[in-house]
Amino acid sequence: MSDFICVYFGKDYSKSDDKFWNINAKGFASAKEAEKHGLYMMPMAGCLGFAVIEETEDCWKVFDDYSILSPNVSVGVEYNCGVSYSVQPAAQLQLV
Repeated sequence: MSDFICVYFGKDYSKSDDKFWNINAKGFASAKEAEKHGLYMMPMAGCLGFAVIEETEDCWKVFDDYSILSPNVSVGVEYNCGVSYSVQPAAQLQLV
């Protein structure tokens, strides 16, 4: 059984480093329903985009076709006190 999640995000100006705030909205029956929620949240001040994620018992998958993501972001999962998905700026390569 699949559960669909919409993770919308924006720039966190309270932090000195480059971080995004994230809100996980869970419990959608399809990727299309999660996308509709993300599109509804886009006009919110500071919202930069959203990711639609399908979660099953043993894996999770990002639906790029239903998401609005810029090319310089990374989607990940955190297992602190439950499962939480996070969209953050992608790490930059640094020459040393």
